Amino acid sequence: MSRFLRQATGHAERPAVAAVEVLQRRPQRVTLTINWRARQQLQERADIEGRSLSNLMAYLLEQALESPNAVN
Repeated sequence: MSRFLRQATGHAERPAVAAVEVLQRRPQRVTLTINWRARQQLQERADIEGRSLSNLMAYLLEQALESPNAVN
């Protein structure tokens, strides 16, 4: 079991399946480096749609993963 899982659940041994499912559903923070122009275009779209840049990028990634042509 990972140190993170032990700390998050407070258990030294294997946590219940429900606790693992809850941890897996929590949003996770990721750092991404993109070129300046791509960031500007994304920010402009986020402004037009009334979203934060982070929210737009998460939405676009989820949409890309759900599309039938997504690579697994």
